[in-house]
Amino acid sequence: MKRACWHIWREPEVRSAGNHIRERFRKKQSSIFLDPPWLWIALFFLLLLLLLAILSPGSLWAQDIAQVKKGVVKITAQVEGKNRVGSGVVVKVEEDHVYIVTASHVIEGDQHPNVFFFSAPHRPFRARVLGLEGGNPAGLAALLVEGKIPSDLVALNLDQTAAVSGGESITLIGFPRVEGSPWAVTTGTLSGRRGSALSFSGAADEGNSGGPVLFQGKVVGIVTEVGAKFNTAVPAVVARFALDGWGVRLSEEFEQKPADVAPEEPEPVATQPTARPLVSGKYQGLGFSMLGGMVGLEATYQQNGDTVTGSYVNNQGDFGPMQGRVHDNVFEGRAASQVFQGVFCDFVSEVGGGGKTIQGYLTCSNGNSGSFALERQ
Repeated sequence: MKRACWHIWREPEVRSAGNHIRERFRKKQSSIFLDPPWLWIALFFLLLLLLLAILSPGSLWAQDIAQVKKGVVKITAQVEGKNRVGSGVVVKVEEDHVYIVTASHVIEGDQHPNVFFFSAPHRPFRARVLGLEGGNPAGLAALLVEGKIPSDLVALNLDQTAAVSGGESITLIGFPRVEGSPWAVTTGTLSGRRGSALSFSGAADEGNSGGPVLFQGKVVGIVTEVGAKFNTAVPAVVARFALDGWGVRLSEEFEQKPADVAPEEPEPVATQPTARPLVSGKYQGLGFSMLGGMVGLEATYQQNGDTVTGSYVNNQGDFGPMQGRVHDNVFEGRAASQVFQGVFCDFVSEVGGGGKTIQGYLTCSNGNSGSFALERQ
């Protein structure tokens, strides 16, 4: 049988056909597995997938969360013989001073609560109360820790420009009893606004009170109340306003632009270049409404050329971004409320004293109007 097969293979036609089949198979293997373009394309996609895995937001946030924890503290207070546990946010760090904002009910009744830092979780630091909204279950408080403090503390920026309205995913850091672990990281969803406060859902209890509500890694609120289904936080811009009233002046952060507001473009006016910005820095003053009432106002502005961006907050809980323009000594633009949906106010004002004072009038989309006077701090 073997000899018969050998004789058949020796026939020229059969041998030629076999060689042809082997050659076609070899070329097909080469075209599929060894052709350089296929190899380069495969390597490219493998490297791309690896790069996306490394640089994904989840991976970056996981790296940042340890740094954020250095700006969150545990707070314990003794009130009527009972121990309270809550959280706090480091907002300002100086050489021997640490300023912290928390929920008022966490420490109300204890003028010297204890603070625990992330890098010294078992060592209590005695704090004193700088300011307190006493009797307000949704109020805030400010604490000061003095003396030798950990060198790696991080002050978290209270973001006053984030445009959140509901549905955003948020992160919480605190000391919930249900979790049991310190500096526990939990997640939730921003439900929306409830008056001048933020409402959110998620795993939180009293141990989260005073802790941060984080959106895209930035503090947008301070937890003040926790409930069975929904929790409440004070917006960061309101917290800044309260801290300023207690003498805790925070450095201005202009890395982020305020939420887009479409101001009416004023008529172009030829202007002379100024040696320095006319409207820049923090202003405080009063507003007078034609519907009755007087409100305390605080505004922060930054001027770039003749364009001005910034934000405002008043003592009635309203706040929002603004945009405008300066020509000669006239400053005009639009401010949009983030509390009252769809409400905006157009204003025209006069800048005096080289930018020291701003006085003007405003007309709002809800029919209100009035005047205001601000002075640079």
